[in-house]
Amino acid sequence: MDTTTLDSSTITLMVTIAGSWLTLVGLIFFQFSRLDSKIDALDSKFDKKFDALGRDVTDVRERLARVEGHLMGPGSLAPSPSPAPPDGLDDDHRQAS
Repeated sequence: MDTTTLDSSTITLMVTIAGSWLTLVGLIFFQFSRLDSKIDALDSKFDKKFDALGRDVTDVRERLARVEGHLMGPGSLAPSPSPAPPDGLDDDHRQAS
């Protein structure tokens, strides 16, 4: 048997090895693309939930602002602000009677 020529069994073995390597590489790329698409789907789902949470927070802030407006509006039970001292008199320098 001559060492410079390849017989049919050696060629078959080399083709089989090359084919299996190509199959493995193809499967790795296929699984990676499936994983990437699943991650994208999860990201979009998370974004939708995050947007909904933001709308809920905005809604609560608006409701709180309305409640504060009613509480602090005219005729409310909240104490009125303290009056300013009259002009010319300072709190620290009041005249003694």
